[in-house]
Amino acid sequence: MHDHGTSVPVLAGPMVLFLLLYLSVPVVAGYALMRVTSPPPRRADALLVTGASVTAFVLAMMLVPAFRLPQQLTVLLLAGAIVPFVLWWKGIHLLERVIAVAPWLLAAATGTALARFPVDTAGALTAALAAVSWLTFCVPRSRPGRVLLRAAAGTLALTLAAIVGRVAAAGGWL
Repeated sequence: MHDHGTSVPVLAGPMVLFLLLYLSVPVVAGYALMRVTSPPPRRADALLVTGASVTAFVLAMMLVPAFRLPQQLTVLLLAGAIVPFVLWWKGIHLLERVIAVAPWLLAAATGTALARFPVDTAGALTAALAAVSWLTFCVPRSRPGRVLLRAAAGTLALTLAAIVGRVAAAGGWL
């Protein structure tokens, strides 16, 4: 008898998933940073950003052993991250209705990200990813609205950059 073992380490699968996660998060953070000065995105750009956000969200849920977020909040944030992608993909006819609600959902997800950042990096990451997904729908019509949108976009970009920095300092783990 001879051995049919493999020489590929067991960590190759999770390493690829971490690599996808670390490539998705800068796309989302870069969009949030660009949204400070740029107009609302085109459909293709919004699909890229919301798709990267959903990918990073799902990968974070797969790779992090335990979230400190309540399960109900995790489900709400997951739905909050997926719904924008689906709306940009198939629900273009609903955009006018969504634009009215998007700033409130953006504010809720941004507040959750900022509140969770000191104690739960993974929870803050998922909340920030969901917030950036809703950022794609925000079209402020007034000057104070534009200022608030730019502040929220800058805050999300800095939060995502801080999370990536914290993960890098911790040796690559959330």
